[in-house]
Amino acid sequence: MAQADLPIHTNVVPRPLSVGGLSIREDVLFTDAKGQESDRSRKKAEKLLEDWRGILSGVLEPNEMVFHIVKNCQAPVSALEQFMLGWHAYGVTATMLVLTNLRILHLGLTGRGKWKRVLKSVRWGDVAEAKVKGWIGRVLDLKYANGKKDRYWRVPGRDGRKIKDIVAAVLPASRGEATPAQEMISLCPDCRNALTPQNYRCKQCGLGFKDEKSLLKWTLLIPGGGYLYSGFIALGIISVLVEGVFTLEAILYVLMAAGFVQPSRMQDGSVPARADLWITAAVFAVIAGLNKTLEYLHGRRVIRTFLPLKKLGQA
Repeated sequence: MAQADLPIHTNVVPRPLSVGGLSIREDVLFTDAKGQESDRSRKKAEKLLEDWRGILSGVLEPNEMVFHIVKNCQAPVSALEQFMLGWHAYGVTATMLVLTNLRILHLGLTGRGKWKRVLKSVRWGDVAEAKVKGWIGRVLDLKYANGKKDRYWRVPGRDGRKIKDIVAAVLPASRGEATPAQEMISLCPDCRNALTPQNYRCKQCGLGFKDEKSLLKWTLLIPGGGYLYSGFIALGIISVLVEGVFTLEAILYVLMAAGFVQPSRMQDGSVPARADLWITAAVFAVIAGLNKTLEYLHGRRVIRTFLPLKKLGQA
C-alpha cells in the first residue's frame, strides 16, 4: 500500500495536512504541476475541498489521503457512442476523479457539475498500467489487472502532469496488492458496498437503482421515454416530438393500408395503391424503431453506471 507520506514530486518534502476533516497532501494538491507553491493552485483546491467536503468525508476511508482532484474530465465512452450522442456526450460522461494513496475514485457528475450519486473506484493494486497521453486535451489510459482498459478523456493539461507524477510514485508502491475485483467497480453511494453488475439493488443497504427492464418499458411505451427515464431530459423532449411524429405517421398509414381510413388522393386524383401505403408505413415504423433502439442503447449505458432511485436525503 502506498503510504500517505509517499514522496510525489522530486526534492519536495511530503506535507500531510488536515483540512476540514479531510486528510490531504499539501505539497501535491496545493501546488502547481511542478510541485511549486502557488497561491492560485491553493485557492482553487481550497474552494474544491469546501464544495465537496461533505461528500468526500463520507467516501474516503479512515487511512486515506487525498493527493489530487481532477474537477472535471470525461468518463470512458466508445467512439460510436460519442458520435451518436453528439454534444450530449459531454454531459453524460462528466466525471470528477479523486486520486488518493489507496485508489482512484470516480464521481459521476451532471452537466452542471453536481454529483449524481454515481460512485466508482479502483485500487492502485488493481491498476496494471496508467499512462497520460496528449497535449492540450489529455487522456488517462488505465489498464487493469484483469486486462480490461478504460480511457478518461479531456483531462486538463495541468491535471495530466500531476497524474503522471502521482502514478509514477504510487504504482510501484502498490505492486502485488491486487484485490479480487481486479478492475474499476461501482460502489453504493449510501453504504459504499461494492455493487454487482446488472443487479440494481444494493445487497447491503437495499438502495434501489434504475434498471434495464424499466428502461425497456419506458422506451417501448412512451415516445422519448427511454431518454427521460435515464436522465437525458433534452434528448427526451426532442425525441418525444420526432419519434411521436414518425410513430403517428406509421399508424396512420397502417390504418389507410388496412382500409380503416380513407387515404388522401394524389395530385392526379388517383388513390395510392395499398402496397405503397404499406411500404410507407414500414418506412416510418423502421425510422421510429431505429430511434427507439438508439434510445435504449444510450439509456442502458447510463443505467449500468447505477443511478439511485432516490435522491440524497430522501427516506
